[in-house]
Amino acid sequence: MKNTTRFATIAVASMLLISGCGGSSETASQAVNATSAAELYEAAKAEGKITVYGPTENLYAAVYEDFSAEYPGIEIVTSDIFGQELDARLEGEQVAGGFEADLVHIGVSDTERYNDKGYLASFTPVEADGLDEKFVGPGGSWSVPSQHLYATAYNTKVLSADEVPTTWAELADSDLAGKIATATPKQSGVTPQVLASALAAGAIDEAWVNSFKAEARPKIFPSVANALQSTVTGETAISLVAGYGTYMRQVEQGAPLEFVAMDDGAYYSDVAYAVLDGGPNPNAARLLVSWMFSDAGQASIAKHIFEFGTMPDAPLPTGADKIGNSVRLAYPGAEKYRSTLEMLNTKF
Repeated sequence: MKNTTRFATIAVASMLLISGCGGSSETASQAVNATSAAELYEAAKAEGKITVYGPTENLYAAVYEDFSAEYPGIEIVTSDIFGQELDARLEGEQVAGGFEADLVHIGVSDTERYNDKGYLASFTPVEADGLDEKFVGPGGSWSVPSQHLYATAYNTKVLSADEVPTTWAELADSDLAGKIATATPKQSGVTPQVLASALAAGAIDEAWVNSFKAEARPKIFPSVANALQSTVTGETAISLVAGYGTYMRQVEQGAPLEFVAMDDGAYYSDVAYAVLDGGPNPNAARLLVSWMFSDAGQASIAKHIFEFGTMPDAPLPTGADKIGNSVRLAYPGAEKYRSTLEMLNTKF
């Protein structure tokens, strides 16, 4: 009989801080010392559940369905939550007696902070041989099964392909003054991360930032999604920071968009899983993370989320073969990110 896995969204527990009804590490399962996914599965079946917090869990429903088809009997409960709300929930659960979630699934800039707070448990995914060590956090505090590509998207009804900038210098010096959309660079998020990575790699410098602000005169929007929507409608011609997955979903709905990665630098954002220390279902959590690095997991991520797997020979998302071989920009680390964010707050 086919197993059906229920996906639910957890309501924000506003009374958590005062009720003391959070999960407790005293009642949590013990993580087994497994060396294979089969061993983890045996322990995970007794737990029967995984709870995941992150900003894009609704998008991962199809991926989690693929996991459940391979490992039936484990319910995956998700909560789309990020930023200050996620910070408050994790802090509240810890104070109340222990984390109710098992995993956080989020960018590395956030996992760095959670590791500094002592929230994360060390874990190296089983059967992830060949994974580059750059995709593993210090002491195994997180691991990165996929990356999301952020570059530029343009409206094909407004611009022709030969009018689209293909380098960072062209973007700042283009004839697109007032026609470039970007999310606010002053607020922590992917836009300042992209700029921080470009600065760290030498693709741009502070003079470029000044020129971009004064000459390109970008239109500032509250979020990356708002900026891209302005390009979809033709209000702007090009979106400076557009996620490849979001772009593909817009194209599937008929949006007149094309995607371009700058030759001298496109940002590949690490999307990490981290096991919460003392979570109630440690073996099920470790099984899910390990599966993400399997052939099936890497294929599922590419197919459903349009993200780029980190394992050697991981399949590319649909259409990604047309992007070309631009320089890959990586997250530059917390210190450089913070200093870039401070600088951007003085410019915009």
